[in-house]
Amino acid sequence: MVHVFTQKSKERNNMDLYSMIQNGAHFKVEVTSEDLVTFADRLITKSQEIKAMELANNPDEEKWLTAEEAAKMCRVCATTLWSWAKSGYLVPAKMGRQRLFALSDIQKILNDRAKK
Repeated sequence: MVHVFTQKSKERNNMDLYSMIQNGAHFKVEVTSEDLVTFADRLITKSQEIKAMELANNPDEEKWLTAEEAAKMCRVCATTLWSWAKSGYLVPAKMGRQRLFALSDIQKILNDRAKK
């Protein structure tokens, strides 16, 4: 529930916040801490969805692998991936709670192994 106090009147109105924003209204918003946490969670989720879509829709850009895929490709266990990340040998990018490994980094490691 959003309670809005407009600058023109100090009375409290329950209105659709999105409609007010679209109409260019100037207002102050009063929210509960629970509403604020919910908003932050939704914002983070939406941001992650957009980033995931961008990664999926840009085939020319870097391809990312999950930890399971990276471990399988390198023929190592998850603990080894964790150790490599900790030592800086193969550092994952984080997308929310998920660790993603750049395919190009994995290919470099595999090429280095093949040379030895």
